[in-house]
Amino acid sequence: MENPMKSIASSTAFCAAALVVAAASLCLPGRADVIESGQRVFGQTSVEPALDDSTGNLIYLLTPLKSPFPSKSNPRAASPLYLTLYPLSSTLPASEFNCQPTNCDHLNVLPFPDVDYGALSGSDTACADFNGGNPCSAVKGHDHLVGVASTGGDFNVAWHVQLVIFTHAAFLDGKINTRITTLSQIEALVQSGDAFIADTPITFNCSVTSGRTYDLGTPVVIPYP
Repeated sequence: MENPMKSIASSTAFCAAALVVAAASLCLPGRADVIESGQRVFGQTSVEPALDDSTGNLIYLLTPLKSPFPSKSNPRAASPLYLTLYPLSSTLPASEFNCQPTNCDHLNVLPFPDVDYGALSGSDTACADFNGGNPCSAVKGHDHLVGVASTGGDFNVAWHVQLVIFTHAAFLDGKINTRITTLSQIEALVQSGDAFIADTPITFNCSVTSGRTYDLGTPVVIPYP
């Protein structure tokens, strides 16, 4: 079977590398009292909600749509972007996630089959449409967690995508029903055996932007089976 991580690398505009905007935008404060879901297009850029992995506050990431991929950055200069994928059986409202399968153009499915998430064959429409016809699992949505310089996070121009996947234990003890908003939560879940980190070949450049940029964007709509 094809390496599922290759499917991630070829699938989405989210993987597109970006140019860095003005340095002042990197210190924008997070929005603690706002919930946003979905990717938006503003001019020639993609804007998405994300979470400051130190505070859990809402921030926004901007990626130019036509930038080359992959990033040419030195791997040592990249920081992790944690992407937590929630199963359909989670009781968390899909509207709270940064992305849902119907409003973002990347990782609309878990790119490999998982029994707990619900393994689907490559012939399933979701796998055919979003995973190159390789077996996959459906997801309710996902969040992006990144470090922000102004709050002491591991910030860099380049971001290396790492998937946060719930284990069987998390389905049994209900951890799938608690939203992960900080790096400390991820570390605790990995330590307790409730989650594991799946590395990907994706490294891309993006920058933190303002909520105003997001507000001005046009929502992305994805046809999903």
